[in-house]
Amino acid sequence: MTEFEKRLNRFLFRISSAKRRRLWLKLSKLLSNGVPIMDALGSMNERRIASAGKSDGVSIALSSWMDSIRNGHRLSDAIRNWVDNDEQMLIAAGEQSGSLHTALISVAEIMEAKQKIKAAVIGGLTYPLLMLIIAFSVLIMFSYKIIPEFSVIVPDEKWHGIARIMIDFANFSRNWMWLIVLVVLGSLTAFFVSLPKWTGGLRIHLDKYAPYSIYRVMQGGSWMISFAALVAAGVRVENALQYLARDSSPWLRVRTNACLTGMRSGLNVGDALARSGYGFPDLDIIDDLGIYSKLSGFDAAAAILGKEWIVESVNRIQGMMKVIFGISVLSVGFFIAFMVGGLIGMELQMSSIMQSSYR
Repeated sequence: MTEFEKRLNRFLFRISSAKRRRLWLKLSKLLSNGVPIMDALGSMNERRIASAGKSDGVSIALSSWMDSIRNGHRLSDAIRNWVDNDEQMLIAAGEQSGSLHTALISVAEIMEAKQKIKAAVIGGLTYPLLMLIIAFSVLIMFSYKIIPEFSVIVPDEKWHGIARIMIDFANFSRNWMWLIVLVVLGSLTAFFVSLPKWTGGLRIHLDKYAPYSIYRVMQGGSWMISFAALVAAGVRVENALQYLARDSSPWLRVRTNACLTGMRSGLNVGDALARSGYGFPDLDIIDDLGIYSKLSGFDAAAAILGKEWIVESVNRIQGMMKVIFGISVLSVGFFIAFMVGGLIGMELQMSSIMQSSYR
């Protein structure tokens, strides 16, 4: 197998979250029944080869992991570059605490939670994107088809009022369509690039409002359930924060490191998050962490908070998406009403102009 094929298989396996989740659950079940790790991986690999062949991505991954373990590496080392960082970290924590099968279940739960959050975001963005496509289609139809036909019959200088506005708008759109498309695509690109990379300054305030607040809730939810799972697996809070900061986006790393700095100065995790001033992951979660950090059994409380925050994150994102959906519907509705109203005005003016020309 060439290096390119290895990289391709790793990439395809990393984006197949559903396959990985099923694999972790199967492996956890085998380990919890006392099956050694190599026997468990071998059994799963044999069944996978029998059903899908040796070229299947899961079979290739399992074979690679088994080779690595035979060479003296742990499972968490073998799966590096095959899975997401938080999965690898949590499995490593499970190996250190001696409860690998429990860690694998936690990994599967985190993957399911992230999928719910992602589904809420994608579902909420579908309708606004559809509205944008409709508005753009209407703009093209009017600018290139309908308005030019009116201009052929009646010269531009004879139009007035909303009809003249329509003519000028259509001419501008037709002449500068490339610029409009470039600005829209550039703005969208800049926005999505800024989500993980823009860290401070004005961004701190924008994180309070959509659409940046949606990213904050989405990332905050993933961060919270990963943090809770690491702490529940026996990882010290400071080490869990270091794990989460490592290889994360600049935006998330700055906020995690700010919490870590506060803890190193003697604060608990809740107070450290509050002191950072970022409002991350959420003010309510910060208050809860501040309270539970002072009590015994923080690991269990963090696990409960993580599961509660899954539901809360999905509900909040869905609520934000409803607002964005409403704004998009009103905006596109106003735009289409303007175009239709202008078209009616042009028809009335054209009738008047044509009648006066025959007198």
